[in-house]
Amino acid sequence: MSEMRILVIEHEDGAGPGRFGEWLVEAGAEVVILRPYLDDPLPAGLEGYAALIVLGGSAGPLDDTDNPWLPQVRELLRRSVAGEFPSFNICLGGELLAAATSARIVRRARPQIGIYNLHTTSAGESDPVFAALADSSSPAGPGATIPAVLFHQEEMELPDGGELLLTGSDAPVQGYRVGEFAWGTQFHPETNSAQIEQWLNSDPLALPEGKTHESIKAEVAAADAELIRINRALAHSFVDFLRDRQAT
Repeated sequence: MSEMRILVIEHEDGAGPGRFGEWLVEAGAEVVILRPYLDDPLPAGLEGYAALIVLGGSAGPLDDTDNPWLPQVRELLRRSVAGEFPSFNICLGGELLAAATSARIVRRARPQIGIYNLHTTSAGESDPVFAALADSSSPAGPGATIPAVLFHQEEMELPDGGELLLTGSDAPVQGYRVGEFAWGTQFHPETNSAQIEQWLNSDPLALPEGKTHESIKAEVAAADAELIRINRALAHSFVDFLRDRQAT
């Protein structure tokens, strides 16, 4: 059994850790998934775990009535920001981290769905985890440019004191860090075209102008080799960070 256990919170069926979880295991971590929507209890703290990962889902970060575990997740994320343990928070997870730190969350008139080109900031290129994105990409413009999968309608602003690490599109907060080691993303590093197809078929979101189900699936499939290379590096970078932290 790995000495590096990562606790993962999954919010709904079909929104699991996917291949990002596989890459964490490949890098040497043990992934333990809790599903509060199936009544798995969430812990008050993270004793016995090296880090927390909070996944995405169709809920909004303040939809507590239908998702009564969300206040406890936000409290865990406040503790991560305070320095108790690292966390990596994806899409809804990133929005929960923003909400936990009192950042503003707004609903877009139109969602972002499919492949969008994002780029690292100077802070991202020196970040202990997100630097892997720059290292895995070809520099272009103000920072390394990467393709990323987006599937969201809620949009977050950067929390006070947060470092913007990845930006691009008309939803500029795509990757950020609050405190020493609480990371949030708007993009999905875990997703492939099959999962996107499942989400398109189950989620009633209106599509971005000019896009169809078929065009979205095609653009995600076309970018898959790059998505694998980039997001695998990001998963390994997170485990490397945890390993270095354990060694100190």
